[in-house]
Amino acid sequence: MIKVFMFLQICLLGMTGNSWGEEALSKNALPLWELGLFNGAVRLPHYRGADEYKLYVLPLPYFIYRGKFIQSDKDGVKGIFFKTPHFESIISLSGNPPVDNDNKAREGMPELNALFEVGPALKWFFRGRDALDTLCLQMAARGAFSINFDSGADVAYQGLHGSVHLIYNNRSLFERNGLSLVFNVGTDFADHELNSYFYDVSEDHVLPGRHFYESDGGYAGFSASANLLKTITKSLSLGMYCRWDNMSGTVSEDSPLMKEKNNFVVGCALIWKIAESGRLVNSE
Repeated sequence: MIKVFMFLQICLLGMTGNSWGEEALSKNALPLWELGLFNGAVRLPHYRGADEYKLYVLPLPYFIYRGKFIQSDKDGVKGIFFKTPHFESIISLSGNPPVDNDNKAREGMPELNALFEVGPALKWFFRGRDALDTLCLQMAARGAFSINFDSGADVAYQGLHGSVHLIYNNRSLFERNGLSLVFNVGTDFADHELNSYFYDVSEDHVLPGRHFYESDGGYAGFSASANLLKTITKSLSLGMYCRWDNMSGTVSEDSPLMKEKNNFVVGCALIWKIAESGRLVNSE
């Protein structure tokens, strides 16, 4: 996933020479691009519904690009195709880390490769996209692809992932203290293929306590998350993140690989901005 991340960032670096015209800048104008280092730690379940977790601690380069049609920020890389004061359509990317064969529930089963998702998303902003505090409904549908770098870049289609989320971004409550809060609640859906990737058990992998199972498509869980960003200096920021995933009532809850109905994700990061563009652009 780091190789994929680096490739996307290099592609975006090559786009900074686009023509911008003579657009009037607002008081909230920001640099066209920013380059820095994201030093993060996050505790993730091996997969949603797993009872085993892994702690990831690593520095990663990050790149923010505020283009008219291509953007890269904390939400990922996205292409903006259409927008109005209340509506935005984008192409967004997402991903999940791999699961090694040390997971006890999957003992003797194939490893789960890193997952890469891409697809369209629609956002409706209730108070408008330019509001200081925004509330939006986001509906997304992404195709999921597994990536294996053991022998080159082996990419395989794994199914469809859909979601409906309500996202609230507050930047005014603690603005004087350099704090911003984001709350996100929503539901997820997955087709038969994607659920099979995580939760199916074939006849060859049946063991005492692990019965044969074939997944259906449908409801894939509920999540609620919050993240807090504190600006320390012009170059340093501190971020904290937490998320609750609930798998009760999902179409895969009877899988023997579904060990927990509730997962809790926590993480933190120290973000260091190393360089930025001298050109400013209007930012939402």
